[in-house]
Amino acid sequence: LFVSVSTRALVYNNNNMAHLSPIIPAWESTILVLILLAAINIAVIEALSTPTSATKILRVCQSPGCKDDGAISTLEFLSAVAPPGVDVVKGGCVSLCGSGPVVELCDDIDSMAPIKKKRVKGRDVILSLLDECSSKGDEGEEIEPALKPYMRDRLVSGYELSLEAHQAYASKDYQSAVDLYTDAIESGRKPAMILQEARSAIISDTTTDDNEQSYGYPEGVRWLVTSFKNSCRSRLSLNDVDGARRDAFAATVFSQNCDGDAHECLAEVCASSGDTLGEWQAVKSAISQYERMEEEYSKPLPGADAPARAAAVKKRSHATARKRELGFRVAKLERELRAS
Repeated sequence: LFVSVSTRALVYNNNNMAHLSPIIPAWESTILVLILLAAINIAVIEALSTPTSATKILRVCQSPGCKDDGAISTLEFLSAVAPPGVDVVKGGCVSLCGSGPVVELCDDIDSMAPIKKKRVKGRDVILSLLDECSSKGDEGEEIEPALKPYMRDRLVSGYELSLEAHQAYASKDYQSAVDLYTDAIESGRKPAMILQEARSAIISDTTTDDNEQSYGYPEGVRWLVTSFKNSCRSRLSLNDVDGARRDAFAATVFSQNCDGDAHECLAEVCASSGDTLGEWQAVKSAISQYERMEEEYSKPLPGADAPARAAAVKKRSHATARKRELGFRVAKLERELRAS
């Protein structure tokens, strides 16, 4: 396990090692800490790229009315804690405005007779819905859940702490944000990785409308990656460069090197410590990820609904804008490197 985690999680990948090789030796102790944390927490990162085969689909309405009622929060909460065999996807309007967030419980992605659940928000309601979706065996027997009850409580607690941390971060209360992110990650990291491993153990023949898994990493660990990134930036604001560096590396690890913004975090750390070469390398890696993102979301989406196509356009535009801005930054850094 130690060899597997250290190899898969921390070499980034063969394409990006050329950019990052001078950075990594400078922070060997940081990397060793991350390897040990990943091994201890049974974080088999290879599992993160494998999609799941769903026995149930939860379609969360993303109409303007349901969004006003909290549908985005419901979608993110469900994605973070959904058990193996339950896929959480975005759904279109189901004409129940005023009763949102509305979640459709389906046996398959194209189900024409879903069970509609109204006002699905809040910890108790969401967990009750997920319990209703618990997987059963071929003969209807109950399957042991991937997480023991106390581990699921830890996951939910970590996720909810991350939401509090986001509020502190948005209000620029960086010390409170760091404290809350630290508690959130400590509580939720291990159960989140165990749960994702269990999801990924199911061989998939299921596809989703919104193409979320074609590029990037599973939605179920997105909250964890976001927590690492925001914690990194909070620590930088508090001049805790070493702590920010650990969080930045962790963000790249847990995103499987598929998050351009995680590389931007690393670039910010290098900039704050006067490491121009390291900053240049991290920015180049970020551009590489945005290029992949731009390519992915430029692909046609046959059969996709209007919201899915609009979301793809938005993501492609974001990747294009970031790539352009970072291109100017690379040119500036290259001039500085030549001058030195």
